[in-house]
Amino acid sequence: MTEPDRLDIEVWCSLTLPERRAALVDALVRELQGREEVTGIHIEIGPVGREYDMTAVVETDVGRLRTPLWSHARAGLYCDGSIHEANRRQLSPALAVAEAADRLRRRLAVPFELESRGLTFQLEPEPGVVRSWTAEHSRFRKRTAVVREDRVERADEVDVRDLLAHFYSGPSVRLVGADGEAFLLPGLTEAEGPLVTLCRSCRRWFEGSEPGCPDCGSDAVDTVVAATFPRR
Repeated sequence: MTEPDRLDIEVWCSLTLPERRAALVDALVRELQGREEVTGIHIEIGPVGREYDMTAVVETDVGRLRTPLWSHARAGLYCDGSIHEANRRQLSPALAVAEAADRLRRRLAVPFELESRGLTFQLEPEPGVVRSWTAEHSRFRKRTAVVREDRVERADEVDVRDLLAHFYSGPSVRLVGADGEAFLLPGLTEAEGPLVTLCRSCRRWFEGSEPGCPDCGSDAVDTVVAATFPRR
């Protein structure tokens, strides 16, 4: 008789927090099985009251890699019997583990090259996007620079302003063209994490990017990246 899937709705909702944490670790271990650079895997839980704002931590031979794993909001909906089961399964911790494992695989063994201009490596942050970084220290030209370049497949299908907003990681900037036309380039943090909407009126937050607050209806909202920072 096979062991029941502890990430399935019926089994999961009957488990305690430590048991759920152990089930997530086991699932992530299976996802990353065979990776020689991985020396250990564990899950960090969130603060009191938001324990399911979890972070997957992978120990490697040279240090730790972290990535957001699940969220407290998703955890509450997953075990809410008033929501249709098909909708709840879309929030499954099994899917969250698979997505986290995919992000980690992209970062576990990234090759780099030492070139005349410096050290260069490439990442694939999402399908169809190649991001390259080059660190250069040139005494001859008396210049030190770190350059980031994003190459996007089929970029001609996307409006250039939307394309820029998708990859821009600095503070908010008001850009003005030679003809006087202006537009706002919103700021984002470079830290990895899901998008959330913050309401300045009712002080609540919601997953995803929303034009207005789903609770109070206010349009005084901000969309930010919910970054998870290393614990000290």
